[in-house]
Amino acid sequence: MGKYNLSVKRDEYKPVAGAEADAPPRGVSIWRLLSESRPESGLLVAGTAALLISTVATLAIPALFGRVIDGLTNKDALGANLHMNVFGLVLASLANSVFTFVKSYLFSLAGERLVARMRNRLFHSLLLQELGFFDQSRTGELVSRLGGDTTVLKEAATSNISLALKWAATVAGGITYLFAVSWKLSLLMLVVVPPVGILTRVYSKRVKGLSKQARQSLAEASEVAEESISNVRTVRSFAREERQEELFGAKIAETLQRGVQVAVYSSLFSGATSGIISLAFIAIVWYGGSLVLAGEISGGVLTSFLLYALTIGGALAGIAGLFGSMSAALGASERVYQLLDRLPLVPREQGEEVTSLRGDIEFSDVCFEYPGRPGHPVLRGLSLSVPAGSVVALVGSSGAGKSTVISLIERFYDAHEGGSVRIDGRDVRSLHGSSLRRHVGLVLQEPILFCCSIRENIAFGRPGASDAEVEAAARAANAHDFIVSFPDGYGTLVGERGQRCSGGQRQRIALARAFLQAPAILLLDESTSSLDSESEHAVQQALQRLMRGRTVVIVAHRLSTVRDADTIFVVDGGVVAASGPHEHLMAHSPLYANLVRRQLMAASTLAVDEAAAAGASGAIPGGSPATADAPVRVDVAPVSSRPLAAHPPALSGSDAHVELSMVPLRRAPVNPVREAAPDDDSESHQLLQRD
Repeated sequence: MGKYNLSVKRDEYKPVAGAEADAPPRGVSIWRLLSESRPESGLLVAGTAALLISTVATLAIPALFGRVIDGLTNKDALGANLHMNVFGLVLASLANSVFTFVKSYLFSLAGERLVARMRNRLFHSLLLQELGFFDQSRTGELVSRLGGDTTVLKEAATSNISLALKWAATVAGGITYLFAVSWKLSLLMLVVVPPVGILTRVYSKRVKGLSKQARQSLAEASEVAEESISNVRTVRSFAREERQEELFGAKIAETLQRGVQVAVYSSLFSGATSGIISLAFIAIVWYGGSLVLAGEISGGVLTSFLLYALTIGGALAGIAGLFGSMSAALGASERVYQLLDRLPLVPREQGEEVTSLRGDIEFSDVCFEYPGRPGHPVLRGLSLSVPAGSVVALVGSSGAGKSTVISLIERFYDAHEGGSVRIDGRDVRSLHGSSLRRHVGLVLQEPILFCCSIRENIAFGRPGASDAEVEAAARAANAHDFIVSFPDGYGTLVGERGQRCSGGQRQRIALARAFLQAPAILLLDESTSSLDSESEHAVQQALQRLMRGRTVVIVAHRLSTVRDADTIFVVDGGVVAASGPHEHLMAHSPLYANLVRRQLMAASTLAVDEAAAAGASGAIPGGSPATADAPVRVDVAPVSSRPLAAHPPALSGSDAHVELSMVPLRRAPVNPVREAAPDDDSESHQLLQRD
């Protein structure tokens, strides 16, 4: 493939704005479909020349057979005519064979190059689309368009062209010869053309719609299969294999139903055309025999005429069948061109190039709603400012808009008119999207790894990074030790979505990827919330190193993750409800204080469960073995008593939630739990008793 020019050029097609392209697909003309093969015009011209030669050889065979028949009736010239005509038949057959091979190879080569280029163009167009497009699209359907639909286009624009030209040339040459032999028989043969043409038009119209529906059902089946396979652990854990099989089977049944309908129409069409052609052939035999008896034509001429009639009849039937294939191709092409013609609403390759960033971020009266959820605004005039080099945290309830802020900084979406997101004083809508993201690092709660080696995953953002740079990034992310413990080290394959690695290992590989990228702005979206204490400790240590000297925006529910930020923004209802350091918010923001209280209660409950488990095994840290009669006291150090640091220190496994100390107490009556007031700066204690 390397020697072929399969590069993607945006000027090869006329894109359409995203909203317009999302409308139902418009019809695609046969000429636009055929124009896709223009880059292979050299191959197609050479293939057409070979096709014409093979067609001439094919048309010569019936004429030579007629001469053989006439020679049999003339015994004086029998030997000479027989040998010469048989020799001519051999040459014609060999020429037909050789040039049919050349024609088939050239058209097949053109078809493979066409489908490769179409798939590259379609994949390029898909990757250009904004995230809102993928929010509203199904992966299986897109993959179906990328694979199956482009294959149909290949057949339509190359293989079908070859057949159409061959059969058209056969019909034209055959009819010309027949009129030269007997215009009466020729007119009789042409009687079949009108009814076959009418049947062809009706058939192609029906098949086009049914083929389009069948491909849509197949795409939906592919989506069910893709979701079931990629989420097989969830399917297995809920024992829903049979349910997914039913869903897949239902979609396949729809595809089968459409396929059966196409088969019925195809069979009716083939039977009808075959019957019409057979009746015409019988009429030609009857009338031609009458002409032979009348002495107007010879038996050899009638034989040639009948062979030509069969050849032409087969070509006409083939051309009629091509209309069905082309109709199916047009149905598939509508789905493909709907994507090829679509311009993203958030351009990726337009705007001012970003070469460096300081890291200042400013949201001014930003309103936003997701394209897939119109009428449900997420941000309602949000404003905030993040100075370069500072660490800020976004806290709030689920659905408040925290992760949306991260997406707007990355310019995955654009803010609505009237508000703006500015980085270093420049509206992100004026910046080149790809160059902006090269300076912005993102670490998600569930990092996605690609099905390749650890080295390739770390170097994903910098494919040209050396092995030494990859290893240095892994060491900084506390990932080197576990990587080298694998037999293949950095060459270890992580599996699809990184499933061969634990959650903590995937998170540290993602952090190494961010280290290697060296971004000016670092976005952390719940990056430690799903980890166990030991993994969280290793990740937190790596995060402290990664955050130094960068603008950091943290989205988290755990207060231990955000309490030492320079500024905490409390997001509620799509706006910033309060902002400031931790102590200030504890004293002046009931909403933030309530979040802290809920965190303390959750942490206390977890600690009690762990203490109970430890007590059952007789191993309570810092005290004597616990007994069934020994209650446990959990001392909770209030987070408000901690000094604020510019950057949070490395946290221990237990400190990742909240400081807890557990000591055995003498048995006491069971009392309700006393909760410290949210704004109480004194030491808060909770005495929990268990019988």
